[in-house]
Amino acid sequence: MNPEILLNLSQIAVLALVLLGTVRLLGTAPTSLTAAFFAFAIAGVLLSDLYWLAYDLLRPGTRMPFAANEIGEWAMFLLLGAALLSRCTLCLWEARRETLGAAAFAAACAALWIAWSGEWVQDVLTGLSYGYLLCALSVRAKEEAAFFPVVTRAFAALCVLLIAAQTATFFAPEAAARALDLFCSVLLLSGTAAQTALALRSLKRKDAPGAGVCRAFAAFAGGVCTMYMSSGAVYSAALLLTTLCFPLMLAALAAEKEAAA
Repeated sequence: MNPEILLNLSQIAVLALVLLGTVRLLGTAPTSLTAAFFAFAIAGVLLSDLYWLAYDLLRPGTRMPFAANEIGEWAMFLLLGAALLSRCTLCLWEARRETLGAAAFAAACAALWIAWSGEWVQDVLTGLSYGYLLCALSVRAKEEAAFFPVVTRAFAALCVLLIAAQTATFFAPEAAARALDLFCSVLLLSGTAAQTALALRSLKRKDAPGAGVCRAFAAFAGGVCTMYMSSGAVYSAALLLTTLCFPLMLAALAAEKEAAA
């Protein structure tokens, strides 16, 4: 059994436990629409992982075509975005700058995916659903003042730098392209690790529950971006960080619900 299958099995086990915890959370009063959306999102990614595992066992080493697992991932992004917005009262126009920035980053990511894979339909739909999550996160984070302005500006600058460096790999000589690719991997992993550490710190310190939710979801979104732009050891590390984010998101939602009770 290869390491990627072991990692996938580990994520499946974590997702099953998180889904069980979310169902229990739904059983407590008051009923939370946010938790319901989150439960369906976890169910979607769990089914996606199970499909991928079955395919990899039946056809090892074969590239997976456009399939049901993609639909599960799109559902996950859309439902996580809906979970964030279910408690949001901020008007979209009031967060237009943040939303436009998030949409532009998602569009740039989708363009890079298309350039790498050539799968237009799959990558455009993934970009749209992932972009919805980023936009929802941007609106909710502004309402909750989840990040200090300096942190927001730093991550915005890192996003611009990442897109520029990834784009440059298509035009740079081979040696320079390898160096840029390594730089992007370090940038992605360090950014995701920083976001995850921030979410953990927020939960440990019992910061404002809404801000904690935003930080946990931001760590997950960063992990997904790292996975979609990486391969090999970097992909495996991003998968581990992303798996850690699922119980983090559940813990943040539970804290938010407890505070609202």
